[in-house]
Amino acid sequence: MKAFCVAVLLLWGLTLPSLADVSMPSCAANCLETFLPQSACNATDNACICSDVTLMGEVQNCSLAACTTLEALTALNATKTLCGEPVRDITMITPLVTAISGALAIVAVAMRLVDSLARDSLLHWSNFCVVLSLACSVVIGGLEFPMSTYGFGKDVWTIPHDKITRIIMFTWLTEILYMVAQGLTKVAMLLLYLKVFPSQTFRRTCFVMVAICLAYIPAMGLATIFNCTPVSYNWTAWTGETKGHCFSFNKFAWAQSSINIVLDLIIILLPIPQLWKLNMGRKKRIQLVLMFSVGLFITVVSVVRLSALVKFATTTNATYDNVPTAYWSVLELFVTIICCCLPAVRSLLIRAFPSCFGSTGDSKNTPPPYMTPKSPRYKLSGGIQKSVTNTITFGPSSGDGGSHNSDIELVDDRWHDRD
Repeated sequence: MKAFCVAVLLLWGLTLPSLADVSMPSCAANCLETFLPQSACNATDNACICSDVTLMGEVQNCSLAACTTLEALTALNATKTLCGEPVRDITMITPLVTAISGALAIVAVAMRLVDSLARDSLLHWSNFCVVLSLACSVVIGGLEFPMSTYGFGKDVWTIPHDKITRIIMFTWLTEILYMVAQGLTKVAMLLLYLKVFPSQTFRRTCFVMVAICLAYIPAMGLATIFNCTPVSYNWTAWTGETKGHCFSFNKFAWAQSSINIVLDLIIILLPIPQLWKLNMGRKKRIQLVLMFSVGLFITVVSVVRLSALVKFATTTNATYDNVPTAYWSVLELFVTIICCCLPAVRSLLIRAFPSCFGSTGDSKNTPPPYMTPKSPRYKLSGGIQKSVTNTITFGPSSGDGGSHNSDIELVDDRWHDRD
């Protein structure tokens, strides 16, 4: 971890009256004392010394070998201050992304639960998974706020050492919860598919995917928890003052992100053929396919997050460079939850605005066409199930010039016959 504590300078700074209050570790001072005479800069020429790349490189290599991590950070902070470099602060980005996306996710889950209550399916397992995933995501988002107050979003050398430890510990906690929330949203989406589509072949595929996702949660979670031995070494290793052992977290993060993207693509594309078979108008069929395909945005976010991990893998300034990874991770979780709730959101919008989102007629009696109705089913010979096709006819309301019908076939019998 010492590598992220770069160049340590400025013995010359200690001689300037304006720098009397600056604390410079002796190891850094000794390094500069060794290499400063080889520079063309005068010892009091701050601008020249700060811009001397060769001098900085030599002092950097020396200080990395001579100083501890904590000493290097202290020296680097003094160096940046003496060279007049601006203080960078992006601490508010992650909390802002968290607040906006989290609020939208909470609203979406609330609408989902209201719709489930109206359908007498509030206790369905998919709702349980979504609510638990939201709880984990809210905790993750909540941890981003104290992390920002500790300095997450600032250069590492400007942050007090004890707060760096807290930031790393909170980051470790968010990584564990991230694995749990991510897996639960995948399971919730698959359970929705099982509730909607009756095709036995499709359902068997969904059950296999559910098993994979359920295995994904403890596998990734435990790998994150025990990445280092002892566990506390996850957030104390950076100081260089504790003993322990860690596996390569960067390799693990790459593997986890790659598996996540593959699972997302499978889950997103899985229902598209089934949706295209629905016995409804082309316009509504396209609307439903697009609604489920919004999940492709999740994959895009996952890819962007993976690209952020590339920089994180080689960063020497983790508290600043890791900010994009943090807010893309939070955004990915909340957007995934919103996608899980889109069918229920559409259902409520149909009831509230039938002319815009649904069929004509009494919206209270119009079930969304993607939902499988609780219609009677009869066993036929040969073990074939037959679902009754429900046709809902709406008569004219007062003031209408004539009658109009809206016929909706809620279940396509071909699914049962083919399987």
